[in-house]
Amino acid sequence: MTAERARAARLAKARLYLVATVPAAAVHAPGAGPGAALDQLLDRIAAAAAAGAGLVQLRVKQASAGERRALLERLRARLPADTLLLVNDDLDAVVDPAGRPLADGVHLGREDAAALAPPEVEGGRAARVRAGLVSARRRLGPELLLGTSVRTLDELAAAVEAGADHAGFGAMADSPSKPDTVRADPAELSRCLAAFERFPLFPIGGLRPADLDGLKRAGCRRAALGSSILQADDPAAVVRECLRRLAR
Repeated sequence: MTAERARAARLAKARLYLVATVPAAAVHAPGAGPGAALDQLLDRIAAAAAAGAGLVQLRVKQASAGERRALLERLRARLPADTLLLVNDDLDAVVDPAGRPLADGVHLGREDAAALAPPEVEGGRAARVRAGLVSARRRLGPELLLGTSVRTLDELAAAVEAGADHAGFGAMADSPSKPDTVRADPAELSRCLAAFERFPLFPIGGLRPADLDGLKRAGCRRAALGSSILQADDPAAVVRECLRRLAR
């Protein structure tokens, strides 16, 4: 099986997407050796992945591409071999200077996708987001994964046409990591699921394990969670609970 097919097959099977936010203070803290806050957080992410979070996004703001590459390497060494690892909003961090992939792909939010659009693109933000995703797909090539954020059927259709192979749908609720959250319409989620039955779509944004029952009733068997897993006393137990709720 080619690398492209292997990643696509693992993505199709993924039910739980862990969005792992690493505080900038942890990245820049001096003496980040064994037992430091950063290592403890990376270990918690790895425990969640081992329990069944098959898709992990490393999200760290206010860091350079080099710092993100270093974090990706440290995290990859801890993750199960079949875990898909993405990096948030940084195409330059996906591969090292020698061209070796450090992540399985990238997640681009709307603003970061729009920033990749060629300057001559006209037609407003939606056109620039689509053009930016097309540009990102060209840079990634066919093997690496491209994810983005959507909250309407039109946005999802445009993302699919531009080459995205999965997306986060939301926000479903207020998110502690994104204070400027704009909530999505749950009815629109149902329309997206009906229109793109085979497309990996992950509701995201402030979700807790108990919220997954409602997603399941809406016909969705996937979800993306972050702080409700990583801030729990036992991240692995929360992952297992989420998977049970999505499966039953």
